[in-house]
Amino acid sequence: MENQFLIEELVSKVLTELERLNYSNNTISGYRSFYKKVIKFAEEKDEVYFSESLGRLFLEETYNLTIDYFKEAMPQRLKSHIRKIRVLGDFQLHGVIIRRIIKKPEYIKPPQFEKELTAYEKECEMNEYSKRGLRTRMQR
Repeated sequence: MENQFLIEELVSKVLTELERLNYSNNTISGYRSFYKKVIKFAEEKDEVYFSESLGRLFLEETYNLTIDYFKEAMPQRLKSHIRKIRVLGDFQLHGVIIRRIIKKPEYIKPPQFEKELTAYEKECEMNEYSKRGLRTRMQR
């Protein structure tokens, strides 16, 4: 497979991409710490390349994850670990970090309140309120 990198090289590229995408230092530190465990695990298994099967085996042996997280709901306590493994796989396959999807559709303003809600939305932007919380504020 031509896109396959040595696991240390893949981790380095992923961490560099996280920095480029302006992920917070705490998030990057968490990924770095987690990936050190993955590298150590790979060395114990005499693996030099990352693969989905290695990632699954790591999650199974380290965190006792036995479900197929592509087909079943992810356990809440392991979501971040699964995400970190999937980031490695996605980056190896596609060369990019696939962002999380936004699950909720944009708030649809009722026609009778559209003028007021649009003004309120502009006011929130001027005051630099979080865009993430705008939906719930608008619904109130």
